[in-house]
This record gives sequence, C-alpha cells and structure tokens, in this order.
Amino acid sequence: MVELELETLAQKLRQLKEQAVHRDLQGERSAYAKTAVLDERFNCRSDLFSDYVSELEKDLLQISRLGEKTKDIDLLKLYCDRFVGKFAMLQGKINQVTRKQKQRSIPQQQRIQSWQNRLNKVINSGDQNQLREKLNQQKQFEAQLEQKIAEKNQVLNRSNIKTDTARLSAEILSLKSRLGECQKTTWKLEQKINQLESRFKE
Repeated sequence: MVELELETLAQKLRQLKEQAVHRDLQGERSAYAKTAVLDERFNCRSDLFSDYVSELEKDLLQISRLGEKTKDIDLLKLYCDRFVGKFAMLQGKINQVTRKQKQRSIPQQQRIQSWQNRLNKVINSGDQNQLREKLNQQKQFEAQLEQKIAEKNQVLNRSNIKTDTARLSAEILSLKSRLGECQKTTWKLEQKINQLESRFKE
C-alpha cells in the first residue's frame, strides 16, 4: 500500500518538476519570497521553484529508503503525510504565480488588439495625415523592439547560466515575433500611402 502511494507521489512530483522548470524559465525569480519565507518546512533558500522540487525529491527518496528499513506503516504514513503537505504548498504557489502571469498577459493582448483595430480603421479611412502619423508610430515601435532585441542579445552573450540562457532565448524569440508583426503593419501602411499618392498624381 505504501509502495503504491510512493509511486503515485513520484509521478505527481515529476509533473510538478515540469511546471517548476517552466515557471523558472519565465524569468520571475520569486520562489523564496513565495515559498521558503512562508513555510519553515522547506530548508531551500533559492529563488528557483525547481530547487524546491529537488528538496521534495530528496524527501521522497528518504521515505523510500525508510520503507526498506522498517515495516512500521504508521511511521511511513506520517512521513508521507508531511511530504504531501510540503508538496501541496509548493504546487499551490507555482499555480498561483502561473495564474497571475496569465492575468497580466491578458491586458497586453487587449492593448495589441485595440491598437490593431485603430490601425485598421485608419487604413480603411484613407486619411493620409492619419496614415503618416500611424506609420511614424509604427517605425518608432520597430526601433524600440530592435533595441530591446539587441540588449537581450548582449545579456545572452554574457550569460553562462543555463536557466538564464533558455529564458533570454525565449524572450528574444517573442520580441522577434512581435517585430515581424510590426513590420507587416508598417508595410501595409506604406502600401496604402503609396496607393493614395498614386491616385492623387493621376
């Protein structure tokens, strides 16, 4: 019975480790403030959630070894219950951070969509002054994104930490994707302006 419970806990712990690593790669180093400070059961003092999972892995290994040395089911259940308490606490904190991250991403998506809607109205209106104004704004956005990409690349080139390298690479990829969309919009605006100017010349 205890062996079956340990195997179930091991499976859940593997899933939690994947969540923790993913959370750490997002770049928010808040594990210590959200976990160790609030729960004295954790000895870890890291800002990475994955390090707290590593502590749980050691706990589970100790329980497994204890199970090989004793047949005291009540004692094993006690250690399992303590483990589950630490596990549940860490899982709750990781999920809480993930939910907050998703909530923060929604306003950004809404701003991008709102900006795109305004752009489409200007493009359809055919007002050259407004088109030129939006074109200038688009080029400023492009310049800002290019600067951010260059800065991230500089930090990436100096970084030797695996988690930082993965996080920075993901951020650069996201910025390049945004730059590509921005350049598409710039091209549409330039095409519309050229089209209107051609009609005017005719």
